[in-house]
Amino acid sequence: MQTLHYDVVVVGGGAAGIAAALASSRNGAKTMLVERNASFGGEATNSWVSAFCGFYTKGKRPEQCVYGIGEEVLAKMREYGEDTDYVINPSTKNASIRFHPEVVKVVLDDIMSSSDVDCRLCTTLIDTKVEDNKLRSVVIMDDETKYEVYADSFVDCTGDANMIHMCGLKTMWGDDEGSIQQSSLSCLVAGIPEDEIRIDTLESAIKKGKEEGIKDLHKERGMIIKVKGEDYGYLTIPSITPEDLSGKELTRGHMDLRKQALAYTKAISTYAPGFAGMRLLGTAPYIGIRESRRMIGKVIIKGEDMLKGQKCDDVIARAGWPCEMHKGTGVKFTAMKENDWYDIPIGSLICNDIGNLFTAGRSISAESVALASLRVMGTGFATGQAAGVIASEKAKNGNYDTKTVQKILKDQNALI
Repeated sequence: MQTLHYDVVVVGGGAAGIAAALASSRNGAKTMLVERNASFGGEATNSWVSAFCGFYTKGKRPEQCVYGIGEEVLAKMREYGEDTDYVINPSTKNASIRFHPEVVKVVLDDIMSSSDVDCRLCTTLIDTKVEDNKLRSVVIMDDETKYEVYADSFVDCTGDANMIHMCGLKTMWGDDEGSIQQSSLSCLVAGIPEDEIRIDTLESAIKKGKEEGIKDLHKERGMIIKVKGEDYGYLTIPSITPEDLSGKELTRGHMDLRKQALAYTKAISTYAPGFAGMRLLGTAPYIGIRESRRMIGKVIIKGEDMLKGQKCDDVIARAGWPCEMHKGTGVKFTAMKENDWYDIPIGSLICNDIGNLFTAGRSISAESVALASLRVMGTGFATGQAAGVIASEKAKNGNYDTKTVQKILKDQNALI
């Protein structure tokens, strides 16, 4: 087993991980980024969740609440001809940025390959070593070599708190009753209307399909994320609620979801007006997980903080997406007041039990209701950038100062 040394190691190459690694490196830390899949982007590229939510607040004239590295990604997308103007969903009135996952893959390749970050795709975290309440090293493995990687700071951007879990730490799972949001499999469908698609249209067709005996239809209310001006998009309705993250459970889930993909395509193409030519082209490589394990941090963000637009002095990012809860047969949105946001405090990214371990993205320290807002990718870029700055400050100086972290984030064009 080879031994490597870095200042900061980030595990997970989604929105949060990309931002954390870049922010850390730009703050002068020798940084490694580890991602088990073959592309950066997380849910955006590996689960085909083809809309960046959380860049904008909700309102008649949405306001951008995430800049920094997230905005750099949008700027690079525009260089590739992507339209990054927001689209307001006619059913939910939420503003998101639509994109082609294949373009985002190349955009992130460009950004990461031009950075000083040591990037390792197709590489999996397999173990951690904790001594005296400090994470000393992680063990990672590709198809050639196993490595023990020592660092001064570590950032868990796996989305499922995998590194935190491997450290043997207690994590949060779901709400007070242990109930979590559904996970969904995104399906590429073609032959659909070019206009925006209303949720009610799909719901009526699915209910009709159930009445007519089509099997494997469970969730009734959901959406197709349209690619602007095209006759294709991503159907995100097939859903399950996994009991855990084991290979056995996810095997069962993926098999179930692929049957659902066929069933929803049949129901919608048969019973939704204008969808007679709809066909299924493919399903995403990996299930899109909305909620799983979360870190217990110095601060736990509460649902009421989100609902009342809480502001704080130790802010390191803004969150403007409403609470989006996927349970039962549908999806429910609970928004803040128009064009409002709430502040994300620094303590929600800092592990309560291991002083050099941090997190960002959907494993943030938050109650289930707050997570239903915080988990989206736009906000993930913001929390990831903050976690990268905190981790690099800890690695370089042995500690982090909130005012210094805030200044560095502002210098990196983040909005706090």
